[in-house]
Amino acid sequence: MLSQLWFLARFLVKMAANNAVLNRLEQKGAEAEQVIEYLKQQVALLKEKAKEKKLRVENAKLKKEIEGLKQELIQAEIRNGVKQVAVPPGTTISAASFSDDVSQPTVVATSDSKDQIKGEEKKKKEKVEKKGEKKEKKQQPAAGSNDAKPVDVSCLDLRVGCIITAKKHPDADTLYVEEVDVGEANPRTVVSGLVKHVPLDQMQNRMAILLCNLKPAKMRGVVSQAMVMCASSPEKVEILAPPAGAVPGDRITFEGFPGDPEKELNPKKKMWEQIQPDLHTNDQCVATYKGVPFEVKGKGVCRAETMANSGIK
Repeated sequence: MLSQLWFLARFLVKMAANNAVLNRLEQKGAEAEQVIEYLKQQVALLKEKAKEKKLRVENAKLKKEIEGLKQELIQAEIRNGVKQVAVPPGTTISAASFSDDVSQPTVVATSDSKDQIKGEEKKKKEKVEKKGEKKEKKQQPAAGSNDAKPVDVSCLDLRVGCIITAKKHPDADTLYVEEVDVGEANPRTVVSGLVKHVPLDQMQNRMAILLCNLKPAKMRGVVSQAMVMCASSPEKVEILAPPAGAVPGDRITFEGFPGDPEKELNPKKKMWEQIQPDLHTNDQCVATYKGVPFEVKGKGVCRAETMANSGIK
C-alpha cells in the first residue's frame, strides 16, 4: 500500500513538472508572437522610410530640372529683348499674372516687353493670313480645272484600228507584238497579252478598238504605244470589233459625254483606273460606258463576238 502511494506521489510530481513546462512553452510562444508582430511593424516602417527617401530623391531631381528650365527660359527671354525684373524676397506672385504658356515665378516682364511681344504676335498673324491667301489662290484654279474637265470616258482617245501584222514576242510566250494602223502617218507598235486567247492567224489584218493615249510602256523590252480593247472575264477574252464600214482612225464617241480626249493620260491621276470599272458589254454584247454604247458616228456601235455582260479592258 505504501509503495503504491509512493508511485502515485511520483506520478503527480512528474505531472506537475510537465504542466510547468507546458506553461513555460505557452508563455514563450506568446512572447515569440509579440516579437514577430514587432518585427512586422519595423519592416513596414522601413518600407515607408525607403519610399519616403525615394520620393525625396525624385523631388530634389525635379526641383533641379525645374530650376534649369527656369534659367533657360530667362536666357531665351533676354535674347529676345524681354527685360527682366527681379522679385523682392517675400513677394508672392499669383499664377494669373503669367500667360498660359509660360510659368516664371522669379521674374516679371516690363510694359515695354509686353508691347514688343504684342508686335511679334501681330507679325506672325499677318504671315499666317498671307499664307492662307496664297493657298486659296492655288486651290481656285485647280478646282476650276476639275469642273471644266471631269474624269469620264471623254478623256479616253479610243479609235478604230487595223492590226496589220502580229507575231510572238521574242522574250515572252504569252505576248504578241503587233503593228497597228490607227489613222496616223506611221503604224503604232502594240504589245498585247492575247496569246492564250486568240490564235496568231486570227490576229492578222484584224479590225479592233485601240486606246491610244495611254503613256507608252515597255513590256519585256518592247515599247507598247496603245492597248487593244477586249471584253474580258477570268475564263475568256474577245477583241472588240468596230461597226461595218469603220476605218482606221475613226473616233469612238459616247452620247452625253462630249469633249476632246486627253493628249496623254497622266498615270499619277489614275484616270484610266477611275474610268475602266464602268466599261462593260451589255446583254447584247454591245460595248458600253455606264450603259452608253461605244459608237462610230453614222456607222454603228462596237461589240464583242459572244461575251455579254463582261468587263472591258
